[in-house]
Amino acid sequence: MLDKMFFLKIGPNVRDRYRKHIFQDAKDVFGKPFKAYSKLYGERKRANKFKRQASDYANSKAPVLTQELLNDYSLIKTMRNGFQIGWTTFGARVEWLKKMGRVLTSKSQPMPDGVINYLSKEANRYIKKRLGPNKTTRYKIGRK
Repeated sequence: MLDKMFFLKIGPNVRDRYRKHIFQDAKDVFGKPFKAYSKLYGERKRANKFKRQASDYANSKAPVLTQELLNDYSLIKTMRNGFQIGWTTFGARVEWLKKMGRVLTSKSQPMPDGVINYLSKEANRYIKKRLGPNKTTRYKIGRK
């Protein structure tokens, strides 16, 4: 019942909600705030001491230093039965962050619960809209 039009419409919204949850709200995929940085790294990040540092994220615990990881997360492709979002270049960095305790995605939890709930709610709304009103027609077969 879900078609390519639905996935073309919903894919960018899911991508943006994921970005907001991970990078702006600074929470991991499980909904927990990211842990603090090491003392030296945290001081340097807050003081904007890195080359090409994104100053918007200087006081954040989000895994953003130069915005390359943030910008690499995108809607990769849309098909008739779904869409694919993720990192095209920085997949190794995502795995490294996972080992450091900053989980951006995992097999058990691919997206945050809020994003999954949004996707499910929109899919249900789309299906109900496509089915139309709930009408039951009964036909009596045989004599009256």
